[in-house]
Amino acid sequence: MKTKSHSELVSESINFTVKRCRNKFGMTLLFFALCIIIAVIANFFGSVLARNITLPLYLDSVLTLAVTALCRLWAGIACAVLSNGVLWFFYNTSLPFTLCHILTAVCAYFTFRKYKIPKQSDRNNASGQVRNDKAQLPIGAFLWAGLWSAITNAISGNVLVSLLFASATSPNMDSSVQGIFIVVPNLTFATYYAGVLTNLTDKIISAVVSFGVYKAVKQIKV
Repeated sequence: MKTKSHSELVSESINFTVKRCRNKFGMTLLFFALCIIIAVIANFFGSVLARNITLPLYLDSVLTLAVTALCRLWAGIACAVLSNGVLWFFYNTSLPFTLCHILTAVCAYFTFRKYKIPKQSDRNNASGQVRNDKAQLPIGAFLWAGLWSAITNAISGNVLVSLLFASATSPNMDSSVQGIFIVVPNLTFATYYAGVLTNLTDKIISAVVSFGVYKAVKQIKV
């Protein structure tokens, strides 16, 4: 029986490792693609639900936080752009508001980075700055991500509304502004205050939904 030389064994080992990495990369890419597609569909139907039952909410980013947590920043941004693109195609929504959705993904990403729990061995290090990227995020991370997203969305969204639409965008949002305007007859204040309240409620709901999906996916993968 012919024995393989050392160079042949090394070559086979390298080929096996390359094939394994390719298969792993392909499965990871497929997982990311499925997450983005499912999130875009959920965001679309969330927005449709809010429109049809006249809720003073957006619900167009219900799974954006989950995608960002599971698949990193680029996937969160892709989800944001695709979600707003689909809504623009079917409902002629304003594309500039894609910026608000992108900010949701960016805020979530940096919040989740901060929340990565160090390993026990890393805690003993003097620096203590090494992150454990495989650690599961707590619900607090999602709530903080939702809060920061609400703040950035309220500021950027209200600026866009004031500049592009003279403080009027959609019937369900306009009703909130009108309700506040009755109490405080100042259109600028009513627009910004309604925007803050709406975004805060919307993003907290999105954070809770995203956390539930995130936990479910993590348990399946484990």
